[in-house]
Amino acid sequence: MRKRLPIGKMLTVGLLPSGLKKMYYQMKGYRFGRGVRLSIGCILDIYGGGAFIDDYSKIGFFTAISGKSLYVGKRSNIRSGVLISANDIMIGDYVTISETAIIRAGHLSKESNIRIDDYVHIFPSTNIDPSRNVHLMEGCAVGPKCDIFTHGSYKNIFDGYPVSYGDVTIGKRVELTYSVFVAPGVSIGDDAIIAYGSYVNKDIPAGVLAAGCPAKVKREKEQFVAKHSTEEKQEILSQILKEFGEYLIYMEIIDYYDMDECRLSLVRKKKRVTIYFAPTASAKTIAKGDILISLKAENPDCQSAAHYYNIDDLTCSEPTSEIEKELFRFFSRYGVRFTIDE
Repeated sequence: MRKRLPIGKMLTVGLLPSGLKKMYYQMKGYRFGRGVRLSIGCILDIYGGGAFIDDYSKIGFFTAISGKSLYVGKRSNIRSGVLISANDIMIGDYVTISETAIIRAGHLSKESNIRIDDYVHIFPSTNIDPSRNVHLMEGCAVGPKCDIFTHGSYKNIFDGYPVSYGDVTIGKRVELTYSVFVAPGVSIGDDAIIAYGSYVNKDIPAGVLAAGCPAKVKREKEQFVAKHSTEEKQEILSQILKEFGEYLIYMEIIDYYDMDECRLSLVRKKKRVTIYFAPTASAKTIAKGDILISLKAENPDCQSAAHYYNIDDLTCSEPTSEIEKELFRFFSRYGVRFTIDE
């Protein structure tokens, strides 16, 4: 029987520096991509199909992952104090699993598998029980203190109490807002939003807003999702960048900024970085080190610019400077998440 929390390994192997820890696991057959970081106290306990962690992913302090097989994609971040225990564990690219999240199969079986697709964000204090298969599809968010269960069993079945098991699927770009409970056997369709404190015990269709105990459809997508014109999108982008400038001042990353209808200039100790965002902005007109943001689909200027963000197809260049990294993170406040062109 495997220990629920391998304290002994966390206090021995777990305390090794990242480089030595990777060497130890490589001797056990685990594989790592470039720039993978294993923090102090974290441990990997994979006992069957092997383990692979791809480029630039991070495992946080005193996080424990155990299972039959493990795959973690590129640039994913499993933060501190996370517990993951299942059979097959598949985690995609750009996934964030926040502090104190627990993903643990309480009733382990061959069907106790967890699949987390690209760009999923699991917030703190979330509890997911993959006693049966759980699939979190691309871009979905599991908010703070949410619960996803694939079993409903505690009271004695011989005394007449119901016992249920069932797979759970959370669709693409679904948002479980806060303190949502998802019961066994439930599927939630793409782009659905589940309101605070809801109890979901039946399937929810795609693109709706659902709320209540039990959760019921309150609105269709067309009733609460706006369709912005290009001009409106440009105004939204301008407002986001203005707030970004204020944020950088608050964080003491820049001294001041100035802004007009086509560019945002950020100044620190007389050094200036300019972000161009007008519809007519071109890579040919910007200086080395500056940033181009485009709303156009497949904009060739983006690929020729050294530093760019394309909002239409959600791609960007590799963030290298402090300001680029801050901008990459700042956009996610508005649900805009980029893929870094390799």
